Amino acid sequence: MPGKEQLKAAIHAAFDSVVADGPSYTKVYAAEIRQKNYVVFRRTTISNFAVGFRPGQTDLVIVPLDENKGAVTAGAPLTITDANRASVKKRDLQGRFVIKTSDGQTFRLTVIPSVPKIAAGFYQLPVDQKAEYEAFTAVRDTLTTA
Repeated sequence: MPGKEQLKAAIHAAFDSVVADGPSYTKVYAAEIRQKNYVVFRRTTISNFAVGFRPGQTDLVIVPLDENKGAVTAGAPLTITDANRASVKKRDLQGRFVIKTSDGQTFRLTVIPSVPKIAAGFYQLPVDQKAEYEAFTAVRDTLTTA
């Protein structure tokens, strides 16, 4: 597994490769953890995302990510603007940032300042993003009070 800085650089490069003017965005790593409980077992699905934003603006670009041995590949980006944003919740019961689009998509994102290496065992990508996290919380707070 590559180091936290190499992984962070790979996430930013993957975002920049699929988003026009990608380097102008501030980017944070986010994970979405979904659990389904069955009678005999519980199934957990973890999705990784890069969330891009510009401080002072309310538009978000969400890019799904796949990681394999340090190589990060990006999926198709989704831009969420004032026009297609249906609702935003600062925290749900599990403490996740929840954003819904007008076409029915829902993202329940966990964004933390530092993802420890032990979380890699749970399929989260270990990154340090303290400065980016602070900038993201400012945008999140703007979205939830608007």
